[in-house]
Amino acid sequence: MRRRIKLVAFDVDGVLTEEESSWGYMHEHFKTEGNAAGNYERFRKGEIDYLGWMESDTRLWIEKSGGKLGRDEIARILSKIRLRDGAQEVSICLHRRRKIVALISGGIDILVSIVAKKVGADYWFSNSLRFDKNGYLKPGGIPIVGCDKQKVLKRLLTYLDVEPYEVMYVGDSEWDYSAMEIVGYPVVFGNDPLLRRIAKYRIENLLDICDILEIIEG
Repeated sequence: MRRRIKLVAFDVDGVLTEEESSWGYMHEHFKTEGNAAGNYERFRKGEIDYLGWMESDTRLWIEKSGGKLGRDEIARILSKIRLRDGAQEVSICLHRRRKIVALISGGIDILVSIVAKKVGADYWFSNSLRFDKNGYLKPGGIPIVGCDKQKVLKRLLTYLDVEPYEVMYVGDSEWDYSAMEIVGYPVVFGNDPLLRRIAKYRIENLLDICDILEIIEG
């Protein structure tokens, strides 16, 4: 029986963008990498949960901004992150083949919304920052994705009435493992050793996805 993929889901940071982490990019901008590394270790050890991690990181940026950091300023900073070569072209290719394109990211919603618009994604999900009525960043956020991309993907598949075996997921790091392990066509971008254990395909160019689809579907 001819196989058909209905949905192609992408991680964003490091896959569709050249920057590996939008959170890391913000820390580089504000020169808060040292304290951010400490926050990450606290999260890894279970001393804080994901929301606590978001709160600790965002508080660093606010403090570096003299107590006020506006949404527009964050958007200005993140808009400097470049799309990876082939990101828009692969989306065009997928839509021509009548695939649904989704983005599932642990990155910052402001960046993911920019990327989603540029590539024409049908759906996108990411962790969301929070702002007060004057547009200034509040510590914390809304961990819509958090660490569990599988949960978000399952909800999307239920909504779309798509089975996991009809899905291709493209990721590049350990944060993508939970989503990749349930889909029919897991694709690793790059050389992450953990993902290579479960990936059916490995790519270093986004346009390779179109060639893979041709092989799978004919």
